[in-house]
Amino acid sequence: MLVLTVTGTLAAMLALISYFKLKSMRLVDRVKLQMAIHTKLRIPQLLQITGLDTRMKPKLTQFTASNGFKILLPASFTVAVNEVLKFKVREDDVFIVTYPKAGTTWTQEIVWLICNDGNIEGANKQLLTLRSPFLEIVDCHLRNGIQSLENWSKSSQRVIKTHLPYELLPEDIRKGKKCKIIYVARNPKDLCVSYYHFHRLAKRMPDPGTWPEFFTNFCSRKVGFGDWFDHTLKFWEKYQEDKERIYFVTYEDLKKDLRKVVESISKFLEKKFSEQQLDAISEHCTFDSMSKNKSINMSSHPNFMDLTKSKFMRKGQVGDWKNHFTINQSLAFDELYQEKIKGTRFNIFFGN
Repeated sequence: MLVLTVTGTLAAMLALISYFKLKSMRLVDRVKLQMAIHTKLRIPQLLQITGLDTRMKPKLTQFTASNGFKILLPASFTVAVNEVLKFKVREDDVFIVTYPKAGTTWTQEIVWLICNDGNIEGANKQLLTLRSPFLEIVDCHLRNGIQSLENWSKSSQRVIKTHLPYELLPEDIRKGKKCKIIYVARNPKDLCVSYYHFHRLAKRMPDPGTWPEFFTNFCSRKVGFGDWFDHTLKFWEKYQEDKERIYFVTYEDLKKDLRKVVESISKFLEKKFSEQQLDAISEHCTFDSMSKNKSINMSSHPNFMDLTKSKFMRKGQVGDWKNHFTINQSLAFDELYQEKIKGTRFNIFFGN
């Protein structure tokens, strides 16, 4: 009864707002307003208490962007895509681009520190989700998205996270606008396992089903953000063409020698640090350190993550896929992998 009462009140408020204001607003701004009303009425907390938040998983949507590119996305991620295409890029912007679960958060923290003079104290005082906005979401509670980026102070450098494929990045980038892009790839077996567990805990991601079902969907291009091979190999191709603007690194490189990658990214971004500063950034950004850091580990985001299902920063290991893949799954994926990378000169480490 309480849920129905609150829902009815919310519907009435939204109807009034729609009549007076919403028609003149962009879709992303309408959704932002609606989410603010949800938060004000404590709808997320109510859904959490009743358990409805974990039972109201969204569906995947076959979305066609205004430029004609088609992609499979969780419904909530379709809202901002067309605005992203029009997003105005600045020359000092740094984009961290990944397929989901490829080391995005890890790289965000490294890059934010590099762009902010290694300010670890400042990083610990503010959530990463506020310091480094997520391009294809609308601003919401404890998470900055496209609106914050559009209104970001010109005196402060933007460190921008996105999972979108190359074809859906801002038109400015695809037309050659000067900026920096850091692409992080991860071996697809480990990534598939991590993505499966992420679907289990993320309340705004579709139900993954069983592990065999998710594995089949991943191999069949039926998961959110499209095909891993298309996503990764497109950026690999663009990296070969434009190494001044694009830096390509793997999750496995980060695991093997974090300090070396931190130094390499610093040089790519033309930032100079002492040996002691590079050591401090590297130590701060170890998996163990980050998994305990409340500004990074998503423990402050109960409305988005059900951490009883899995940890956001779960294991961080290379080769954990061996604990999930059957022999037949591994052989089938190996065959698919070899077919897809043929002729690309791309290869990645799957663990010993």
